[in-house]
Amino acid sequence: MTYNVLVLGAGMISKPLVKYLLDHPTFSVTMASRTVSKAEKIINNHNFGTAVEFNITDDKLLEKLISNSDLAVSLLPYIFFSTNVDLTQELTICQL
Repeated sequence: MTYNVLVLGAGMISKPLVKYLLDHPTFSVTMASRTVSKAEKIINNHNFGTAVEFNITDDKLLEKLISNSDLAVSLLPYIFFSTNVDLTQELTICQL
């Protein structure tokens, strides 16, 4: 069984998490980032990795990305957490 993991953000802290997940065949990873090129660099053409352009103000896209995931992890800066606090509580997102 493969678990779909959504990682929000492609900053420095996301790289070790994504590498760890992609090194284990039970995970597929979707990285959602404002700068899709950063996410693509971290994914590095891995068969089980996907990069998606994401704007924190796009609640519909966030809801769609989360609904297609078994787990969502936000590695966005804390200042953006309050932007989607209602949605993240409703959909259960892990804020690290």
